Amino acid sequence: MKNSNSIKWLNEKADRYFPDRQLYFRTNGDVRFISVSQKVQIFFSILLIGCFSWIAVASYNYIYINEIIGEKDGEVQVTSRNYEELESQYNELINEIQKSAAALEQRQQYIQQVLEEEQIEVEEGKEPVLDENNFTDEDYSAEDQEARNIIREETLERIYVDLKRIEMAQNKSINMLSQKVDDKLDFLKDALESAGIGEEEMLALAGNLPSTSKAQGGPFISLEDGINEDIIDSSSFDSLYIKRANLADLEMAIAHLPIATPPEKHYISSKFGMRRDPITRKWASHKGLDMAGWHKTPIGAGGAGVVVRAGRFGSFGLYVEIDHGNGFRSKYGHLSQVNVTKGEKVKENQLIGLMGSTGRSVSTHLHYEIWFNGKPIDPLKVLRAANDVQKIKQQEYDS
Repeated sequence: MKNSNSIKWLNEKADRYFPDRQLYFRTNGDVRFISVSQKVQIFFSILLIGCFSWIAVASYNYIYINEIIGEKDGEVQVTSRNYEELESQYNELINEIQKSAAALEQRQQYIQQVLEEEQIEVEEGKEPVLDENNFTDEDYSAEDQEARNIIREETLERIYVDLKRIEMAQNKSINMLSQKVDDKLDFLKDALESAGIGEEEMLALAGNLPSTSKAQGGPFISLEDGINEDIIDSSSFDSLYIKRANLADLEMAIAHLPIATPPEKHYISSKFGMRRDPITRKWASHKGLDMAGWHKTPIGAGGAGVVVRAGRFGSFGLYVEIDHGNGFRSKYGHLSQVNVTKGEKVKENQLIGLMGSTGRSVSTHLHYEIWFNGKPIDPLKVLRAANDVQKIKQQEYDS
């Protein structure tokens, strides 16, 4: 019953909106008409509605899809930027690791050189040389980024562990070498203190010498720029390098100290410092050491150097002065004979004159002075420290 009512209602609506129509055409006075039935009208109406609906749906889909595509393009761009940033960070990390490895390798060469100089044998560790193939990712497609990143992380972790293992082995050698350098520095400082010479003053003067720490060459890798402190701790190595440089400077500087005893046979007749003047009997400063002996006792040079004065010199009588370098000078007064000339190069213990009593003197003796950096120091202290200084000069700290 409901279906018949619906059909009746549709027929009524169709008769109302789509009655049979006739279309009239007039051409040159002739009138023609075309009958358009109800069914034809309904068909074309449905067709027209369908076309408009299709256009509307297509337009909507076009706009919607473009929006989706735009969003996807934005996501792709963000992903691409993130990927590029990760690639940049990865490449930067690789570069830091490679630089650290190169610095470690050079550091190992330095450590090995020091070990050879100290005649210490240690088991050679694996050299910190990286295989660049560890970092290539050409075998992985863009879609397989997760697998590639996992492999990258494993590779970097393995390399990091290797670097730390090498660092630990190096630090073991560094600590051992640092202890030996510390022992030498303590020995050297004690020798300087015994000779009455300041370590800081000695180092300051050593800055003008061509020491072994300065006379070096070879490839340069700045540790500051080469080693990433987050990967490798270079503090112990830096400390060893600085200590050895100071040691080399002090060794070079102390090598100029005149330690030979000028007259082989003598006795001390007057020491360095305040004393009563032998002539006036008043208290006065005595800047040297009086070494008495037989007339014409041979006088040798306290150390190698250049003669800067030779001949008569005021109250010193016949006098010789030698410049040993690095601020050290030795002076020899009251000689009976001078056997060198100004500008002459002399060796340690070389005959420079004979003991006498010329100038302001009351008996045969040698007035011997040692000056450092423009100030007199006690020659007796230097002579007492001679054995230790000689060990330093001959690199025999342990003997």
